[in-house]
Amino acid sequence: MKNKTSWNNFANKYSASVHSDTEMNALKDDPTKAFDQTTWKLIKAHIPDLKGKKICIPSSGDNHAAYAFAMQGAQVTSCDISENQLANAERIAKKYGWANAIEFICADTMALTEIPDNTYDLVYTSNGVHVWLNDLPAMYRNIHRIMKPGSTYIMYEIHPFQRPFDKDMKVIKPYTDTGPLEDETDINFHWRVMDIMNAILGAGLNIVHIEEMPAEKDYDWPFWISLEDYVNGVTATKEEVDRMHDWRHNPSVALPNWLGLVARK
Repeated sequence: MKNKTSWNNFANKYSASVHSDTEMNALKDDPTKAFDQTTWKLIKAHIPDLKGKKICIPSSGDNHAAYAFAMQGAQVTSCDISENQLANAERIAKKYGWANAIEFICADTMALTEIPDNTYDLVYTSNGVHVWLNDLPAMYRNIHRIMKPGSTYIMYEIHPFQRPFDKDMKVIKPYTDTGPLEDETDINFHWRVMDIMNAILGAGLNIVHIEEMPAEKDYDWPFWISLEDYVNGVTATKEEVDRMHDWRHNPSVALPNWLGLVARK
């Protein structure tokens, strides 16, 4: 699979950035840094006490959320399609003493074959999951399958309204062009709001809350610096970041940057 190969090849370079001592020490000091703060409020509102809860994170990526949940006393299953991503995440978990609370499983988010039914109190997916997946109904059928009755699903994702534009807010494609969008290394999908919502509802989950959020002001990794640039050390001054958050200079701010929701089984 092309995307799996791409992430396996990128994993070590990615880990050097997202698992740096600076990043991990900041997370140890404040586990909520793993989440957009509106998303963290949703988590706490719907699951006030995470201690002892069983949480699954499909497409776990940098695993910051897995580490944060582990520090809150949860038992976490971290799933990703990239073995190298998981190996790096497990290495960091052992280094910082979180490994006993996290199980790392190589699994496709659209199948979750290795994950048993009716097991989890919370399933959480974070930024950058949907873009890699070609079958959202299958993803959500299996998320529904692994959730306990009465349990919660929480999503945090780039808002689809951002997808038609480049960094200068020039329209580069129609909103309705969902893909596949393929280059030499990756295959991406730019799903619409309706695609995500219909997949969730079609799986039998009940949406109970939706949030459309602006980007939080992050001077270390601003929303408008790409993952590739961030990993390659691209930064911005405080003044540049402040300007990025002014819609008069950056029209992207006039649209929601993030989409969050809570659903129940």
